[in-house]
Amino acid sequence: MSEVCALVLAAGEGRRFDPDGRAWKLAAPLPDGRPVLRAACEALVGVADEIVVVCGARQQEAERLLAGLAVRLLRCPEAALGMGATLKCGVRETRPSLGWLVALGDMPFVSRATHAAVRARLEAGAAIARPFVEGPPGHPLAGRAGHPVGFAASLRPRLLAIGDEAGAAALLRESPDALARVRCDDPGCVSDVDVPADLAPPA
Repeated sequence: MSEVCALVLAAGEGRRFDPDGRAWKLAAPLPDGRPVLRAACEALVGVADEIVVVCGARQQEAERLLAGLAVRLLRCPEAALGMGATLKCGVRETRPSLGWLVALGDMPFVSRATHAAVRARLEAGAAIARPFVEGPPGHPLAGRAGHPVGFAASLRPRLLAIGDEAGAAALLRESPDALARVRCDDPGCVSDVDVPADLAPPA
């Protein structure tokens, strides 16, 4: 049994990236040549004890993108129902002793240090931990909540009870006192890839 399991949610089709559905955004190359999904997973290597990538219909493509990485791919039959269904699938199939880092496959710029800082808060006893970007007043990213979100193992029943569509958003809203805010200066923790222009690293 691992202490901390990273769940990388990678089941979405990303229609905004390519409305025709031919190009999968998680396979798109970043400026350094790495696919989006691979970069997102590589930042977790050495931080999480286990990395589980929860996929939908593109599992075979994900396997190709992640060849050689120490990750486990998990097919979620209910992925089309929404992010909540994907997250619940990952939680059902893993049992870390300390908790989960919930990361998104379309967020390739999160730093390893940010992942490690969220893990450290779980180790310190936080029920929920999440990075928040620091910045001067008026900065467009100042105060924004990012990823990954850490959830303690004790929250397993509540995670399995979330809705299929919205993910853990309702749980976060219902538990403000349980949230440990992890301050960081990492713009990557709030930068996802929705359209091709997002493949450039954040300033």
